[in-house]
Amino acid sequence: MTRRIMVVDDDAALRYTLKEILEDEGRDVVAAEDGYQAIRQASESKISLIFMDIQMPGINGVEAFMEIKKILPDCVVVMMTGFSVEDLVKKALSEGAYTVLHKPIAVERVLEILEQVVPETIPY
Repeated sequence: MTRRIMVVDDDAALRYTLKEILEDEGRDVVAAEDGYQAIRQASESKISLIFMDIQMPGINGVEAFMEIKKILPDCVVVMMTGFSVEDLVKKALSEGAYTVLHKPIAVERVLEILEQVVPETIPY
């Protein structure tokens, strides 16, 4: 399984920053600015881990997650939100999201999840 990671957020600054942090950890990272772009990228390459914003224009992150799950059922998705969207958070978790991070995102938590889900070295 590939260890590619995708960052999906309509906030360009957050998307860029999170992508840079993950690349600094030596990871292969792609980015998407909305749910539609994320679904398209998921159908074009294998992705192991997605950090996905919940509130985005067009299709929200939970809807995008549910579509991506059909394409990449083994992909781990971490939802992110800066809003009080408890219904969407509950829906995401009930559909199998790994966890939900509340913005502002703690870099330490992102790195912890990264190591839990796609460790740099896979034990034999």
